[in-house]
Amino acid sequence: MALSYKLVMFGFPALCEDIDEVQARMRQIPPERAKVETLEQCYVIDLHTGVRYEIACDEKGFYICDFSADTSE
Repeated sequence: MALSYKLVMFGFPALCEDIDEVQARMRQIPPERAKVETLEQCYVIDLHTGVRYEIACDEKGFYICDFSADTSE
């Protein structure tokens, strides 16, 4: 399977095959980290379209802003 997303969390990049892998990796990072580090270095890039999505955090954890997965594949 081709790599579809580049996830960057606090400056550390990871190439991911699908959005499920992106979300699994985000769940591994404690939300408390957002309180001590900036979210400016947290984003996801769709490698097929080049669109960059910001990542935000609430009490439940990290989430991708304004993202809707294309299920037409």
